[in-house]
Amino acid sequence: MPRTILVTEADSRLGAELVRLFVERGYSVAAAMDASGRGEAVESRNPLLLSWNRRSPVSARSVLLSVLNAFGSLDEAVVLEPPVAHGSTLVETASADIDRAMDDAKGPLFLLREVLGAFSRTGSGTVSLVAGGTATCPVESAAREAFRGLGTALLAAPGAGVVANGFQAGPAGPDEYAAFIDRTLEEKGRKISGRWFAFAPRAGFLQGVFKTSSNP
Repeated sequence: MPRTILVTEADSRLGAELVRLFVERGYSVAAAMDASGRGEAVESRNPLLLSWNRRSPVSARSVLLSVLNAFGSLDEAVVLEPPVAHGSTLVETASADIDRAMDDAKGPLFLLREVLGAFSRTGSGTVSLVAGGTATCPVESAAREAFRGLGTALLAAPGAGVVANGFQAGPAGPDEYAAFIDRTLEEKGRKISGRWFAFAPRAGFLQGVFKTSSNP
């Protein structure tokens, strides 16, 4: 049976490119896309398109159940950092934007709880946390630090039989970053655990640098 992979933020350019690369490799792919509480799963052969409300634990459970119902199993989850609206100074950031960013930050927690629960029942699974680049405003910085903290804790203690790693972006486009993630997973990211892989393009080549989980 083909490997089954769940990718979040599949409506972002990075997420969509990861979905495309995984489908090209012949994997069964579930693509979770932001719905803000609207809509249900939209099924296609591959990828399976799923509507996901990051702020709802019920929606996270529904995403997992949809994957299991469609494919019968889940082998891997690639969880992208939720997007944060860009602002300037904290004073100029609307309270609603702060609330939205903090609520969206719950999404990876809710979904990973469901995914890791499924992996604990099967005794195996792979999780990759994909961080973005440098924050440009205080709210974005707070959200990204929360995501990296989640990654550091997960990489240190992923659970029995679970392989967990993280990815960090350098100054490059999402297509290059996606290619680096795909290649790294194929070469080593599903075999070793507890690493942050840093994407640092140099002279037109993709290069990964190991970082320990205690120093993301």
